[in-house]
Amino acid sequence: MTTTEQAKAPILHFPYQSIQFIADSNQCQHLTDDSIKYLTLEVTGIVRFLLQDALKFTRKCRRTKMITDDFESAMKMRYLEPIVGFRLSNGNLPFKTTTAAGLGHREVQCIDDHELQLDQVITAPMPKIPLDVSIRTHWLAIEGKQPTINENPEIISKADLTTDSLDPMKSLTKKRYNLDASKIKTSNPHELSLEQQIYYKEITEACVGSEEQKRQEAIGSLSTETGLHQILPRIVLFISEGVKVNLMQYNLAILIYLMRMTSALLENKSLYCEKYLHQLFPAIMSCILAKQLCVRPDADNHWALRDYASSRCAQMVKMFSASIHGLRNRIVRIFLRTFHSERLPLVTHYGALVGLCEMGQETIEELVFPIIRTLGDRIVKSIENPLLSQMDKTTIERINGVISKYIPPAYRTSRSTPDDPEHFKQEFGSFYGPRLYTQVTQQRQQPRSTTQPTQVSESTIYQTHLD
Repeated sequence: MTTTEQAKAPILHFPYQSIQFIADSNQCQHLTDDSIKYLTLEVTGIVRFLLQDALKFTRKCRRTKMITDDFESAMKMRYLEPIVGFRLSNGNLPFKTTTAAGLGHREVQCIDDHELQLDQVITAPMPKIPLDVSIRTHWLAIEGKQPTINENPEIISKADLTTDSLDPMKSLTKKRYNLDASKIKTSNPHELSLEQQIYYKEITEACVGSEEQKRQEAIGSLSTETGLHQILPRIVLFISEGVKVNLMQYNLAILIYLMRMTSALLENKSLYCEKYLHQLFPAIMSCILAKQLCVRPDADNHWALRDYASSRCAQMVKMFSASIHGLRNRIVRIFLRTFHSERLPLVTHYGALVGLCEMGQETIEELVFPIIRTLGDRIVKSIENPLLSQMDKTTIERINGVISKYIPPAYRTSRSTPDDPEHFKQEFGSFYGPRLYTQVTQQRQQPRSTTQPTQVSESTIYQTHLD
């Protein structure tokens, strides 16, 4: 046999004698040789296709061995009547090998028919009688009133009946838009106990009150108490609404206290704050990017609030970015959109810059490095303006402080020596390039531990500003 003929030869092929034996056992002795050959090819093709389909079911079910259910599924898929009665429950084939005398003493396989003992059949217990049809009764009405049970239809009020009779289009519109009352879930508020109501009142008044000792105790209670699950939605709503109101009133002190409450909730390991991020993030972002946070922005220390809120925003992104897809990208996109808006003041750009820098080393390398050149050009235009206000001068000094705090350590970690002043000028612009080159060169001569930027937390430098 040539190579081409071997490639065309089927992998599965039924013997000629097997088809002839099956035909003889079914009382078809007068078949010609051509008919038996045709039946052999036809049966071979059908079984091959069935085995291939059964193998697909085996792989789909992630099994390593084919079972009879796979073969039956393949037969159903090809609209063939399944074979009933063959199950491989114990893993053994339900066939036995015998010798056929009419085929030259060849071995054939036949079904093993078990002998049944009449004594066992007679003494076997009778099967259980199937359940009969049962009738259940229920009250349609009791003293003229329909009880509200599952068997009775839903009670419709007289007002709805009157409306439907006067305006039939309302019921049609309701069916058109699939406004099924059974699918609409109403929000039921959880009632607080008397102790929880007293605790909520005392804790909110103490957190925004004027007494420092009570405020510290209240913040500590929020960060350690384990039974705040019922009160948590109301505390989050208090923070969100409080930020909205005090932003309009430029009340810097209350905004600081509300951010400290947010920090305490994040530190409490027994609370699950992920469901309330849609209320916490707008409040925090407002404290970072607002145009004005206090009555006297040139004198009051609103910079500490922006820095503190930025650190809390970065903390929330690190805590929940694994469970919420795209959280970090959405927050970063807000900061970048704010930074590239020329209509916003420099103080808002300062908040966006601090928010990006607090995100970590990767964000600084990918997003902050490319925008320093644009920021420097914008500052140069502001300095050249003869109408530059004292507030803008202070903002420029603060921006320079942020650049000096975060950029040199990040550049030192990500870039290797030697440092080229022309490269700094080309990458960071003529305003920040020479400054950053000098700072990076000085920091490379110092130990690495002394040049790492400090993280803003309530126990470090910003605690003094917040208090």
